[in-house]
Amino acid sequence: MTTRILNKMRNSEVEDYLNRGRDVIFIPVGTVELHGDLPLDCETIYVEAIAEKMAEATDSLTLSGLPFFYPGATRTGRGTVYMSIAEGVAYLKHLSASLLKQGFRKQIFLSGHGPAYLTINSFIMDSFHETMIPFVHISLIQAFQIAIENGWKVNGIPFKQLMYGAYKQMNQLDYLYVDPNAEQQEDPTVIPSSKSFNSIVQRLNSLATSPGNVGYLFEQFSDHGGGEGSRSIAERDALAAEGEQLIKDFVHFFNPQQVIDDLAEVDRMTKEHILPRYPHLS
Repeated sequence: MTTRILNKMRNSEVEDYLNRGRDVIFIPVGTVELHGDLPLDCETIYVEAIAEKMAEATDSLTLSGLPFFYPGATRTGRGTVYMSIAEGVAYLKHLSASLLKQGFRKQIFLSGHGPAYLTINSFIMDSFHETMIPFVHISLIQAFQIAIENGWKVNGIPFKQLMYGAYKQMNQLDYLYVDPNAEQQEDPTVIPSSKSFNSIVQRLNSLATSPGNVGYLFEQFSDHGGGEGSRSIAERDALAAEGEQLIKDFVHFFNPQQVIDDLAEVDRMTKEHILPRYPHLS
C-alpha cells in the first residue's frame, strides 16, 4: 500500500487490508487553537504524525483530518475554533459507527490535547454500553511517560522538537514560523495575568480530574504558549530532523502493539465469557 492513512488510500487498498483479517485503525483527535508561535493545528498534526507511525509499526491504518474538537481555555484567541464537548461526542459516535460497519472493530483514539479526554472518554464509555465493543483512548501526555518508563531516553518532554518533527513527517514544514528576530509576542491590549488567578484555577482543578474540573479561560495568550519560532531555516530543519527521530523512538518504546493486543483480549473476554453470563446485557 502507498500509505497507512485511510483517507489517502485507494478503496482497493482498504479492501485488501480488511480482507487479510486486519481490523485496527488509529484515530487522532485534534484541535485548532491558540498555541504560541506554533500553527493553530499543531495539536492535530503531531498526533496525526504519531498515529501514522503507530499504524506503520503494527500493520494498521489511521485517519487524518479530525481537527475541530473542544479546545478549552484557548477561546480567548480568535484563531481558536470552538466545538462543544457534546458536539464532539456526537461526531465521534457517527464516525465510529461507520468505521465499525466498514470492518474496523479495534478503534484506538489518540490525543495530545489535555481536555480531549472529556470528549473521547465520554464517547468511548457510551459507545461500549450501546455496542458492547471496547474502544480505547491513548493520551500522548500519559503515553510519553510510559515510553520513558520503557527506556525512551529524553530530557523532559521535548514538545517543540516533536511538533517540528511532525510537520516534517506530514510534509507541512513550511507552515512553521521562521524569523531572524523570532520571539513570542503578547497582545499589548491584554492585561498581564496575575499569579493568583492561575493558582486559583489550579486549586479548583486539583479537586477532581483535571483539566475540566472548573470552567475558565486563559487570561493572556502566553498562558498557552508554544515557544518562539525558529530564527532560520537551518534551525527549523535541525529541530524537525531531531523531532522526526524522536517520534520514531517514542513509538518504539511505547509499543502500540501491546495496546492492540490488550484491546483484543478485553473484546474477546467480553464477547465470549462475560456477556454469555449476563444475557440481559446483550
